[in-house]
Parts: sequence; C-alpha cells; structure tokens
Amino acid sequence: MMDEDETGPETGPKSETETRPETPPEAKEWLPPKMRGEVDIAIPYSNPPTDELMAFYATWAENYDADLIDAYGYMAPTDAVAGMMTLGLAQDAHILDAGCGTGQAGALLAAAGFTNVDGADLSPEMRAVAARLGVYNTLYHLDMTADYTPQIAPRIAEFGGAYDAVICVGVFGYGPPHIEDLPRIMDAARPGAPVLVTVNGKGWEKMGWEDALMPVLDTAGVTLAARTRIRHMVAEGVHAELLELRKE
Repeated sequence: MMDEDETGPETGPKSETETRPETPPEAKEWLPPKMRGEVDIAIPYSNPPTDELMAFYATWAENYDADLIDAYGYMAPTDAVAGMMTLGLAQDAHILDAGCGTGQAGALLAAAGFTNVDGADLSPEMRAVAARLGVYNTLYHLDMTADYTPQIAPRIAEFGGAYDAVICVGVFGYGPPHIEDLPRIMDAARPGAPVLVTVNGKGWEKMGWEDALMPVLDTAGVTLAARTRIRHMVAEGVHAELLELRKE
C-alpha cells in the first residue's frame, strides 16, 4: 500500500509562453470574506504552474471545509456520492476519489459502506487533512493536467487493475484542470467503468462547457452516459453539472 506522503512523478511547471485564461472579475467574490485579503484568488483561475497552485491550496487547506460548508452550503460531494450510490457498485469496489481535497466525498463514500476508496490530490496539505479522516486506503499525489497512467500505476498494480469507479468533485469548472484535460481521468478507470465528475455551474457557463464538452469527449472516445444538475453552493445559488462518463 502506498504511503500518504508518497508522490507520483513531478510534471514540472508549465511553459512561460503558455497563454493563461483571463481571471473572471467576480471570482474573488466567491471566496469567503476572511480569505479575500489572504490569498490571490486569481491563481487557480489562471492556469498556473503546479507549484503556484499547490501554494494556494496549502494556504487554504486547514479552513477549506469550514469555509465551503459553513459559508456557502457546499453540497456537491453529497449529491455526487448519492449519484454514485445508484450505480450498483459492490461495496468492495475499488474507487478513486480524484482531486479528493480534504476528503469530503471520501467520508461520504465510507459512510455509505464503500470499503476500498483511494484519494488522490495535487496538494499535500489537502491530503494531510483528508488523511485525518481515516477513510482512504491510501492517498497519493495526482496532477490532473498530466498523464494519469504513470501517476496511478504504482497503486493499481497492488490490486491488479484499474479502478471500478472514479469520482471527481469540485475540481472542474474554470480550471486548471480545463475541459481538454477531462478525458485524462478515464485512464484511471477500467473499460466501461463509471466516472462521475462535477463541473461548477458558473464555470460551465463562462468557460463554454456546453458547446465544448461533446467535441472533447467524442475526440477521446468517451461516452456521456448521463448529465444531471445537482447542488453546488446552495447559499450562493450555484449549481453544478454531474457528468457520468464511460469509455470502453
């Protein structure tokens, strides 16, 4: 079993010549008031180098749950896991919580009786908070803008195959990762296995997901099995799109 502090291969910073998306002008308003003067909210919306994004979440990790749940009524993990429970998975299915953050979805999966849940996230500080919950078999580093295969290979070799299901909550919307990174997540799942991904509703609208999604999926040979509107931040009236993806 992989140790929580063990990481996959580093991918290095992005090229300085890469164009970063423009930061949404209202983005800072979504952050809890006490955080607005403490971190640069432009960072996660500007396609930053990996080390810059990691520094951002290192600042927020300890207060992340309280800020999102208490201030905004963050319900995306609850609704996404409810969706996972309708898929008929065995309780000992190997499930990856990709972009697990502080472990909100993992805790709900454990409460639902799933016993083989792994967590993976870019931020070691977020993974450290998730580790305290004691709900993951293992936690490891995952850069969702890079090739998944070498990052997950050491773990899946331990149980002889890819994951039976993948869940990814609260990661996609504005980016990074961006819509073109979405098909990468399918490499973590065995052929035909369900992959549930939430997309922030505001990001869906502003980043053109409605028009871009199907061309991206079709090019990658990924099927959109279902799309459901779920709760995201109820105090702000923000919904999310829950995508069920499959690839043979």
